[in-house]
Amino acid sequence: MKQRRAAQLPETLLMLSSTMEAGLPLRAAVTTVAESLEGPCAEDLRRLASALAAGVPDSKAWNDLAAVTVWRDPAQDVSRAVDSGEGISELLSAHAAQLQVAAAEKAEKKARKAGVDAIGPLGCCHLPAFLLVGVVPIIAGMVLGVL
Repeated sequence: MKQRRAAQLPETLLMLSSTMEAGLPLRAAVTTVAESLEGPCAEDLRRLASALAAGVPDSKAWNDLAAVTVWRDPAQDVSRAVDSGEGISELLSAHAAQLQVAAAEKAEKKARKAGVDAIGPLGCCHLPAFLLVGVVPIIAGMVLGVL
């Protein structure tokens, strides 16, 4: 569930940012994105929207969302931005971009590791085959030629 939430978070942040850039206020953007998504991030946003609708102050509701590990940095920053009046849309876009770069780096590292991990099995299979098909016939031919 945590991996799915982490994978879905950049898209969720971009959707929130886009809806705010389209003119929706933060609370309406949260509700709209929560209704349009499925999965763990949508559940998190639904809980956030419920808290906001119940009258919890924006900064407190976002701080509560920061208890979910993958939401920690974006939620804390939004909580501060709500109090300071900072541009929330740009903030969400920046967090989404950072998460996408981190995911790409992680995927690249995993791909490199797969290449290194494949050397062992390939060596165990190809080296004996090379010896049996390439080297043994040459040596056998030389031995038979000498006799």
